[in-house]
Amino acid sequence: MKPAPMHRIKEFIEKIGHSIPSWVPLLARRMVLVTVLALIIWQIWNIGWDEVLHNLPVNPLFYVILVALYLTLPTAELLIYKHVWDIKKRQLFRTFLVKRVYNEELFGYSGELYLFKKMRGLTDKSDREIMRDVRDTNIISAIVSNSVAIVLVGILIFQGIIPLTEIIERTNTMYVLTGSIVAIILIVLIVQFRKHIFAMSIDKTVRVIWIYLTRFIIHHGLLVLQWAVVLPETPIQVWLVYISTIIVLNRIPFLPAKDLVFVWIGIQLSMSFDVASAGIAGMLIVSSALTRITNLILYSVFSHKSI
Repeated sequence: MKPAPMHRIKEFIEKIGHSIPSWVPLLARRMVLVTVLALIIWQIWNIGWDEVLHNLPVNPLFYVILVALYLTLPTAELLIYKHVWDIKKRQLFRTFLVKRVYNEELFGYSGELYLFKKMRGLTDKSDREIMRDVRDTNIISAIVSNSVAIVLVGILIFQGIIPLTEIIERTNTMYVLTGSIVAIILIVLIVQFRKHIFAMSIDKTVRVIWIYLTRFIIHHGLLVLQWAVVLPETPIQVWLVYISTIIVLNRIPFLPAKDLVFVWIGIQLSMSFDVASAGIAGMLIVSSALTRITNLILYSVFSHKSI
């Protein structure tokens, strides 16, 4: 009997993975990190180091919100997986904190691999069931994020912040045709292999969607509030562009140092929208630095305790 199409795809991916030397992904990650850091340093040099240092956030509310932002994702995942796996909430929460560290400091979806490995020793479920649970929740997360991104882009186009007519005039017809064909192929593949791609029940899917959507709204609402604390004169439309940028960056798989990439893009956007670049640079750099320090501390503590 011939192997199923999904098995062939899996074998092909594994073959490619084994053929790539282990040092290649690490080198690529470091090159991206060094490049982004160099671009940020150059940006700050043009703005002025003194100017940026004098515009670092001083409002305590900024840092309170930063803590809340850090906890939104692991809290949402705790609410989701506590219905899936019969494990103590405290142990699950620690696992999701470390999962976040893996995804942010190594590469995209490395946290999912850590979660899968961790659950193998904490639950009676089979490897296939654990992988299926993780896969399904990630699919729902991606759908929620992409749906909100489309809504936000629609709002920005309606408000005239994104000049749709100019984009259409500059867009090559061949690009549109190619994109349409790719989209159709993806839809056909999803319909054809839907049973292999997604297995969660309808009622549980609805519950997970609501949790992710609530978390998504709260998280990005807090981001806008945090930025508004530092630069209260900035129009809400500008922050919506920043939110859309974050959503897009977070959907790019295996992109290292997404926070630093956002710092670089954020400074560039501030120049385009005539927003205080020093203030933008200061708050984004502080957020990125404190998040990375928190990641290091949590990983060190939890790794030491073997949790």
